[in-house]
Amino acid sequence: MRVTEPAVRELLWNGFEAVVGEMSLLLQRSSFSPLIREMLDFSCGFLDVHGRLVADSHLIPAQAGTLEFALAGALARTGPLADGDVVVTNDPYAGATHLPDLEVFTPVYARGELLGYVATVAHHVDIGGISARNRGAVAGHTEASRDLFEEGLQLPPVRLFERGVRNDALWEVVLRNVRDPESVEGDLTAQLSACRRGVERLRELAARHGAGTLRDAADDLIDDTSARAEAVLRGWPGRTVTATGFLDGDGLHYDEPLRVQAAVTIEAGRMVVDLAGSAAQTTGTFNVPWSSTYSSLYYALRCFLGPGVRQNHGYMRHVEARVPDGSLFRPRRPAAVMSRHMAVQVLTDVVFRALGELLPDRAVAASHVSFPVLLMRAVDPRTAAAKTLMDTVGGGGGARRGAPGDDGIDSYTSNCALISAEVIELEYPWRVRSCALVPGSGGPGAWPGGRAVRRDYELLADDASGRVAAEQRRPEHAARGVAGGGPGAPASVLVSRAGGAWEPLPYDTSSLAVRRGDVVRLTAAGGGGYGEPPTSEETGP
Repeated sequence: MRVTEPAVRELLWNGFEAVVGEMSLLLQRSSFSPLIREMLDFSCGFLDVHGRLVADSHLIPAQAGTLEFALAGALARTGPLADGDVVVTNDPYAGATHLPDLEVFTPVYARGELLGYVATVAHHVDIGGISARNRGAVAGHTEASRDLFEEGLQLPPVRLFERGVRNDALWEVVLRNVRDPESVEGDLTAQLSACRRGVERLRELAARHGAGTLRDAADDLIDDTSARAEAVLRGWPGRTVTATGFLDGDGLHYDEPLRVQAAVTIEAGRMVVDLAGSAAQTTGTFNVPWSSTYSSLYYALRCFLGPGVRQNHGYMRHVEARVPDGSLFRPRRPAAVMSRHMAVQVLTDVVFRALGELLPDRAVAASHVSFPVLLMRAVDPRTAAAKTLMDTVGGGGGARRGAPGDDGIDSYTSNCALISAEVIELEYPWRVRSCALVPGSGGPGAWPGGRAVRRDYELLADDASGRVAAEQRRPEHAARGVAGGGPGAPASVLVSRAGGAWEPLPYDTSSLAVRRGDVVRLTAAGGGGYGEPPTSEETGP
């Protein structure tokens, strides 16, 4: 049924958005780890009684796009959820992303009527596995994960609460399998608190407007979004465009790049993406779960649909992925998926390239997909506590006609914030020696690409070990320019031992051990430029 009064429909749309926004604010402010409260590596959502996304927090597209898949996987395993039930999962082969992302769902009932489900997904700094630094395979390292069993604790969809009563045995299992139980417990508790707040606020909306009106409004908003998206898509050229990109390697092997190819077809008001030309499933950790493959495609389409289309299931129903089973973007269990984000970003960039060729007036140069990450464990001499620091560094955004690329962003489906130097130094035994934009790192063009960030970390503990890595270190994989614009600068990882010269860390090696006074330098890749660069005569003396 439709909500006949337009004002009520808009009121409820903003109400759903406000509920998810309040959930996000509560989760951020009550979380324990800087990974969530500072980097904002989490998402929240509201899904209707059919498990369709109605509203999300607009934080991490790579997470939000998996919520429908994870909820469907949960309900298929647990059956209907009662009032007070809470389901948790991190199983990438049951709809989740990768093991560190714990997804939490709880149903919303109002006077016995189901209104839908609220959800949170948050990245936890440790989920067990063969190493505290296990965020993917480490070339040449004996602790490199090669399958899902080595990546950490697997949680198939299971009730963490049943009718309001916590499963203490399951709670204990989770905390016994992580190296930093205080952080995991604090962040998981924050996720539960955010879900409780979502339940409360949706019940308030139901009390004001009626449960039936809320359900009808969700249906109506989704159908309206679908109609708008289809109208836009039917106005696009009905043909196929194929684009290709590459990863430096698969996270374990770097003897040859990993191919990502997308054939994008617009037909009958739908975007169909065929990934048959991409690489096969690998023994590294860059394999992409089915839900994450769709997250990438959802995001790419959303960016090209424009501001007149709302963010909900309505436009998602117009996306179809065609992917061979056992391939990079549809791996078979128990393939490792810890670093699936790298391939997701390259896929997004490739689809952007295809849509830009299809719609040249909307084409944008490539943004960086380097995702430099420092993930290292050290004993803090101030507290004698072992701490695992995870930090990522932003790079350059792609330029577009009329505007340069954005500086220092976490591009595409990621969108994490940069942790401040003050927080790192307060919480971890590291000093941020410098953090700056790199001059000239953006690709040249009439509108230049965005500049990359460079960050130096000095160890203040006796020693530390872990993973330091970045994609796009091969110059040929740098962010491409468009319409005559040049590519951005590649990424790099350097180490200075006790004040010595800077030594590059090869791109096929990410395992690293450092001692007090050593400095690690992460530099992200720059964004691509748009248009022919101005000549010296045009720029003047």
